[in-house]
Amino acid sequence: MGRVTQAMRTNWKPILMVALSSLLATISNAGFGFWLFAWVAWVPLFLVLKTVSNWKRSFWYGYMFGFIQYAATFFWVALLAPFAETGNMLTNWLITCSGFVAMCLYLALYPAVLCAFIFPIWHKQTVREPNFLFVTSLIFKPAIIWTGLEWMSEWMLSGFPWTSIGYTQWPNLPVIQIASIFGVHGVSFILLLFNSLMAVLIISKWKQHIAAVVLPSIIIVSSFVFGVVELKRSIETTDQVRVAIVPGNIRQNEKWKPKNFSSIFDHYLELIEKASIKNDIKDLGLDFVALPETAFPRPIFTRLPNTYSHQLQKFQSKREVNLLVGAPHYTYEKKTKDGKIIRKAYNNVFFLSWDGRQLGSYAKTHLVPFGEYVPLMGLLPDLIQLPTGFTPGSEYSTFPVPNHSDLRMGVAICFESSFPNLVRQFTLKGANLIGILTNDAWFENTPAPKQHFSMAPFRAIENRVPVFRCANGGYSCIIDRFGRLITPTIQPENTEGLLVYEIPVATDVELTLSTRWGNWFPIFCFLSGLFQLALQSRFWVKRVGKA
Repeated sequence: MGRVTQAMRTNWKPILMVALSSLLATISNAGFGFWLFAWVAWVPLFLVLKTVSNWKRSFWYGYMFGFIQYAATFFWVALLAPFAETGNMLTNWLITCSGFVAMCLYLALYPAVLCAFIFPIWHKQTVREPNFLFVTSLIFKPAIIWTGLEWMSEWMLSGFPWTSIGYTQWPNLPVIQIASIFGVHGVSFILLLFNSLMAVLIISKWKQHIAAVVLPSIIIVSSFVFGVVELKRSIETTDQVRVAIVPGNIRQNEKWKPKNFSSIFDHYLELIEKASIKNDIKDLGLDFVALPETAFPRPIFTRLPNTYSHQLQKFQSKREVNLLVGAPHYTYEKKTKDGKIIRKAYNNVFFLSWDGRQLGSYAKTHLVPFGEYVPLMGLLPDLIQLPTGFTPGSEYSTFPVPNHSDLRMGVAICFESSFPNLVRQFTLKGANLIGILTNDAWFENTPAPKQHFSMAPFRAIENRVPVFRCANGGYSCIIDRFGRLITPTIQPENTEGLLVYEIPVATDVELTLSTRWGNWFPIFCFLSGLFQLALQSRFWVKRVGKA
């Protein structure tokens, strides 16, 4: 009986350690806010890997860690059931919860692959006396592999970049400045490097291998020092863009009801009026007013005149207000074979001048799978039906900034702001200012809006341009090029809140390495991981051949 009890304790200990890692990783995310725990969250997991005897168990411990963490972090996905609109609430919950579980099962593969990948070298730690190169590899390998896997998750199956652990550090301004060179994945690299360093210091006779600890320590400290220096650096601004942020914060269960459109429209006009009155910036007019994604949840900007577009244009003209606003947009195309007219819906942003001109428009290019479109919908038209299916836009459009002839502005819509490579396209096209218009009201009273918000400072740092964020049901604010919040934040529940601010913009700032080369660093890590895998496979083949 005593042996059985001891065996049970032995079996439960690694599981509890893995669960502890999952808990620490979860609460380090934005929305929970304990970002310091990200620096040690993976340590218990790495300590468990030291005790396993085969790669399969290592894989399953990693899978357990990933599933628990992602289920706890992204539980809000399951709460989207009321908006599924299948016509039956039970079906809504069944479909949404099934999708949530499937998502977690998929995302858990990434830490599982990491653990299986690093098993051979962590296992050797227990069976041989480590040397300098071995301990160095022990420390660096998890960081390299994970950074490559993070990049892979950013594009695989349409991509879900929310898993990047770098975003946990958004309040840690000195550390995240390296994103201007390495992107958000560079911050993830530093975090994993520190975690593996801590684990090695615990399990290894590090005093005998102090040289192996020096290099990763220098890299970690240098990243912090670089950030401190960057934050003290001043960039001369050439323009001050006068903008009003008007989120409105309409609840999701009210937003899309046709009977509410008129009141929503009037609500935004009232807020724009307040923003115009509130504007006391050197007695100058606003350059533009920003409203969130699908602020007007009806396609009113069509070729045919309508009551709302006419009323809006008249309102703008009277107050000389330029308006940046999100709204659905329809186009009609004739199908060549049978002559049928096909309607395509786009999630658009329009930039409307006070004198009736359209300064530009942009259609969202990266849509949310199963939210804005259904993958392979053409193959399954009768199996899955959605009330709205959007078509992705085809180009990254930038807008002129009124009253500033030398400035351009790019606007990312909602989910797009989580993709570093997408947002940098606007900067490459000459944008000196980035806007993020989003509707986060889907996720009321969950950590999701804060998690989404945490990505905005990174887009500012990666491109070294200021970012303004106008979020319905989310966090609205203005962020400078160093990722610092320079205005108060409008909270998701504040339906009357607005911001009026002069955004400092520089036109002669050199493009960052992150802007020019994009995800060069995680791609390098990914290729390094493939090279290591090839070497390991070759070793295993030789070993099997000798056996």
